[in-house]
Amino acid sequence: MYNSQMDLDPHRQETAKRLNALEAALERLTDALAHGSFSARVENTTTGASAIREVCDAYSTIDYAMDDEVNESLVCLGVIGVNADTIKRAEAVNAAKTHFKDACTPLQGIRVRIPVKGKSSPTKAIPAIRVVLRNIQRSDLNLLAAYRKIPILAAPPIIVTYSRAHTRAVYRQTVDEIVERLSNINSSAAIADRERLAALDPGVTHLALVKNRYQNVRANVRYSRLDARGRGRIQISAELPLIYATGRRTEPPEVYFPDDVPVIARPKRRPPPSKLEAEPFLGSLPVYRYVQ
Repeated sequence: MYNSQMDLDPHRQETAKRLNALEAALERLTDALAHGSFSARVENTTTGASAIREVCDAYSTIDYAMDDEVNESLVCLGVIGVNADTIKRAEAVNAAKTHFKDACTPLQGIRVRIPVKGKSSPTKAIPAIRVVLRNIQRSDLNLLAAYRKIPILAAPPIIVTYSRAHTRAVYRQTVDEIVERLSNINSSAAIADRERLAALDPGVTHLALVKNRYQNVRANVRYSRLDARGRGRIQISAELPLIYATGRRTEPPEVYFPDDVPVIARPKRRPPPSKLEAEPFLGSLPVYRYVQ
């Protein structure tokens, strides 16, 4: 959605306030981790001290580095056991992440025009949230990293086994939503795509927007006891190190990273038929038609 009259001042102030609160919570957590005596295992580290440094970096890195890809964030596989006070600090970080995301959510999908020097067009439409971040001198903020919560385990683990997979995200969208995405793009490909969408049979109401493949990291966790919900095993998304309260259990868990897990030969299975047509329907966006 494009909105040239939107007043961003209230959003700017609230976003800055909540981002400062998030960074303060992260600093309190990493300070406790750096000065505590905790057991940690992190992929590709050889000492406990280096593992804890990696955990601190993973939790606190919410800005893009010079060579980082947009819409990607640091992935760090690891497990750390801490005391109850440090768990409270981790919970405070997650609460601050939710609070910050709540301030950004009203701006999602809204684009505003800003002046651009040296271009053929005097203005350019960009996401409103990026305008706000630019105005508070935080253009380098990685929203994905800022939103991503720390995985806090509800009970001490005895075994953690990681797995990696590469998958693609498919979003089912209405034809009108796709038209809206193309409304501010004036390239020849976008113009042709709008004509193609207008000529669609009225019975076609939805299309598939396909995003690039991404790395999906999961951790299969076996607890030392049942958690408060009566679970002895869980599987969770684990792009950031898992953290748990050791309690009375001082023995660290067995941790198996993807390269540690043996690949078991299995008969190849024929993949299920795709629900999408083989070729994209549009030229300017990765949009596919569903198989009829």
